[in-house]
Amino acid sequence: MKLEDVFEQTHRLPTVPKVVHELIDSFGKPGIDLGDIASKIALDQVIAAKTLRLANSAHFATTHRIGSLHEAAMVLGFTTLRTLVVASGITGAFVATQNFDRRQFWRNSLEVAAYCRWLASLCKQDTEAAFTCGLIHNIGELLLHVVAPDIAIRIDKWTAEGGDRQALEDANIGFDYIEIGAELARRWSFPESFRLAILHQAAPLTHPECGSLGLILNLAISLSKLTRQAHAPEEIMAALPQDILAALNIDPAEFAARLADGIEETRTIEELVN
Repeated sequence: MKLEDVFEQTHRLPTVPKVVHELIDSFGKPGIDLGDIASKIALDQVIAAKTLRLANSAHFATTHRIGSLHEAAMVLGFTTLRTLVVASGITGAFVATQNFDRRQFWRNSLEVAAYCRWLASLCKQDTEAAFTCGLIHNIGELLLHVVAPDIAIRIDKWTAEGGDRQALEDANIGFDYIEIGAELARRWSFPESFRLAILHQAAPLTHPECGSLGLILNLAISLSKLTRQAHAPEEIMAALPQDILAALNIDPAEFAARLADGIEETRTIEELVN
């Protein structure tokens, strides 16, 4: 199989709602109008319903029922609204696949995305761009299940037995989920910085073209793995790639002091999106 073969099955390829593209294009731009965003959300019934449901949830504790998207936008605020729409649009782009725990996959992806956003805030980088990049960092794994489920299931089994996913995919199909994800980001017309960060997520220091976004993604993936294994804070700090911390100009002492905030960020994001 060649990488191009994955994308020749156009009837199986996911498409991202237009409003998601427009919100991603707004990253880093000031003066975004909430009312304009609400009007665009209204054109997508699924995302509109999720937006209203979240605005009426106990998390926001409103005193009356929110009935319009414009009012929901005011309740949620721009950052939460953008996070919800981007996450809902991307996760909803994929159909259900057999023998694949899609819920757990997105839970793990959201955790990395939340750590990306927290790390970006520490580094004074674009938090929403970092969140979105984290959300799709391993999207190639899911797409492989969509277009080649038999191969994907076998690789899942070998990975569960202790194999390295990237090495197994390279050996059995000639490319890996990281390359698939980077190519999907390109075909979705996402920013080039997303594609480069995804492509070089395993070794950003040897690929300076991926910039701070690649460094943030690499560190977020490490954080997600370590916290999922329930390591103590001091063990997490000892296991983190110190060269990545240094490249991001993050002070280890400050990082350790604020680590609990990062862990709480992942819980808040999962609660909002769920």
